[in-house]
Amino acid sequence: MASIILKLSEQEGMRIESILMDEDAAEALQFLKEVLRPRIRAKGSRSLDSGKTTGIGV
Repeated sequence: MASIILKLSEQEGMRIESILMDEDAAEALQFLKEVLRPRIRAKGSRSLDSGKTTGIGV
């Protein structure tokens, strides 16, 4: 898989810091779904097809 570079706003960076400080797993997952996944897909990553597995934990 090719490298992907994503820019985060200051607000998004603060949200990540808050997630880490609170150790909030539910909020972390929500951030991944709302912010990171759409941006990764927008970069043209075909490797994140919903029908495919990542192979993690297999």
